Amino acid sequence: MSQTLTVSEKYSRYWPAIAIGSIIASILFFGAYIAVSDVLIGSYLRLAAFAFFVIGFLSLFKLRDGRMEIEFELEDDAGPHMDVYYSVRDRNVHAETIDLSEIKELKIDKMPNRSLYNDLNQVDRSIRFKKENMDGWMYLVEIHGRVIPLSRENAEKVVEFVKKITK
Repeated sequence: MSQTLTVSEKYSRYWPAIAIGSIIASILFFGAYIAVSDVLIGSYLRLAAFAFFVIGFLSLFKLRDGRMEIEFELEDDAGPHMDVYYSVRDRNVHAETIDLSEIKELKIDKMPNRSLYNDLNQVDRSIRFKKENMDGWMYLVEIHGRVIPLSRENAEKVVEFVKKITK
């Protein structure tokens, strides 16, 4: 018997506005840099133009990548295990299998603090678990070292979905 749950990565609706606004601000600051003859003000304008260009460029990468969909499939035929599939734009990018019999504890936690974004935006959630034979916590939704941010509602859905079989 197999059960499936699909959730999405937390993805801001502001990414398109950030990308367009940053590119426009970059063009405006660069135009002001061309028009100004003062060296000190010109260097500040050039620095601002470059900063907004980088923000716009990285935001365009985020738009191109799109939202990651995560599918959890519980199988309890030959011992409880869960297959996790990660896909972007209907293309599978990663898959893993987790043995649920080894999970001792499961909790919703804040995202790991690995960037300035996590200092500013502390509403993103992650799911952590402990294995029977390990002391430390591991992240449930992690791909190539990147912990996928989830909304609180999606994280609660996943935890309840997994606890149905682990209990």
